[in-house]
Amino acid sequence: MAGVTIRVEFDDGEVRRTLDRLAAAGTDLTPAMRDIGEHLLNSTRERFASETSPDGTPWAPLTEATKARKRRNRDKILTRDGFLRGNLAYRADADSVEVGSPSIYAGTHQFGAPAGSFGSGIPWGDIPARPFLVDAEGRLAASDEAAIHEIILDHLADSID
Repeated sequence: MAGVTIRVEFDDGEVRRTLDRLAAAGTDLTPAMRDIGEHLLNSTRERFASETSPDGTPWAPLTEATKARKRRNRDKILTRDGFLRGNLAYRADADSVEVGSPSIYAGTHQFGAPAGSFGSGIPWGDIPARPFLVDAEGRLAASDEAAIHEIILDHLADSID
């Protein structure tokens, strides 16, 4: 019985170079983190327009007393002069991104505060939590999580093209 044998040799040089590029891209995710920061800024700004938390829950409405005290934008929640929305920023590095606001009152609006929690009469009434960065459980919006995964995958895919 006659036999046949074939020998296949594989030059893995290109595969190794591709894996090296992929490993390098995974080591410094700064470009992807910047893209994630930009995405989160945009989605957070959209929540100010829709007046909803990241999970889609509408923010607590303004009280009539609050509306009466506002000089402008009386019917807009978390918007008087636009500073809170306008001061949103991010900081990105090789493996993380932070998104937030340096405004002193940002945390109060994100988490809420009972009347008098900052001293006598400050705030003068209860401030309900109106989550704009993460939901009440500390989670990002599902759409933001999906976008982050897509951004990371695109970054890694771009490194091997």
